[in-house]
Amino acid sequence: MVLTDRDKDIIRAVNDHRALKQEHIQALFFNSRSTAQFRLQRLYQNEFLDRQFLSVVSGGPAASPAIYTLEKRGVKVLVEELGLDRREVRLPKGAFSWQFIEHLLKINDFRVAVALAARINGFTLEDWRDETVFRANPDYVTLHDKRDKPVKKPVLPDGYFCLAAPRGKARFFLEIDRGTEELSKFTPQIKVYNQYTASGQYAERFAAKSLRVLIISSSPRRQATLMEATKAVGGDRKYWFTTFGQISAETVFTAPIWQQLESDSSAPLIQ
Repeated sequence: MVLTDRDKDIIRAVNDHRALKQEHIQALFFNSRSTAQFRLQRLYQNEFLDRQFLSVVSGGPAASPAIYTLEKRGVKVLVEELGLDRREVRLPKGAFSWQFIEHLLKINDFRVAVALAARINGFTLEDWRDETVFRANPDYVTLHDKRDKPVKKPVLPDGYFCLAAPRGKARFFLEIDRGTEELSKFTPQIKVYNQYTASGQYAERFAAKSLRVLIISSSPRRQATLMEATKAVGGDRKYWFTTFGQISAETVFTAPIWQQLESDSSAPLIQ
């Protein structure tokens, strides 16, 4: 198999995202579903990419999406042809758990929509950092527990990205909420962000003061619950909320699908 430049870009994208559905790769690189299927089949057969099928309970095995991850020959391409350091290579060490992959794919649904929206609108996606980057080099804030005892907490958003738009740069943290966690696990994360920005640690690490925290939830009812919980622990107007069902490449930046805390109306992220 002779690899094309597009093949190499696909391998790099799969590595960057850790796992991508066929529909993600098709949206980013192809105009045709059949062409995407054919090329991905070749990359899989020649061991540049690995492939898994996740069962979809409502549709059965026939409806299972194909999930692509990096394979060993893809590692060689990244290191020898694209110049990546081996520490940047994300070769899976084993099978993903369902909870992990479901969460990761939700993040990548949003990330792909952001990349496509930037392309559509002529914006530049200057930077994207996922949770693994923060885990490798975490910042910590100090909170106080119920007994007023100081507790160190890491700052671990689901993602960070910087967007260059005509009116300047916009910076965002991302929080994906699938509605499966108790509020007792959600609210400490809000407290961490409050302290992280108030202390100046965010400004020091990212050389910027502006930040919006995007919180995407499973339903309008869940969104309302999260907004109340965020407000109750001192959240302010840097928190913006929407639901998965409203996110697409056409809407994510310029459609009024986001509700800012302390606002009664919806607005676009980028005016």
